[in-house]
Amino acid sequence: MATLEDDEASRKRVQEAVWTWTGRIVVLAVVFIFGVYTGWVEWGAGDEGAVNLRTRLPEVEGQLGEQKKRVIDCEGKLTVVQGRLDEIQKAMQRATAGAGGGGAAQ
Repeated sequence: MATLEDDEASRKRVQEAVWTWTGRIVVLAVVFIFGVYTGWVEWGAGDEGAVNLRTRLPEVEGQLGEQKKRVIDCEGKLTVVQGRLDEIQKAMQRATAGAGGGGAAQ
């Protein structure tokens, strides 16, 4: 009789463990599915969702184009300024070298 009672107790413990883990898995699945659904709804219909962003796309693309043009202009100006700076530095080096040699003649 003791073994029959032990078998019943073991069976109940296993059954309780199975139900416990089944419940945990179900809760996790529900939370995960709710999170995915909520993310999908927010992505698609929120204030910053895809629906609202699609209407702003031409405006944003225009701003991006203007920004790219500004970057190109600034890079061009930088090239010009760098070239002028190099010219000035070379002229200063020539003047310094010429002033050093001409100081003995005075």
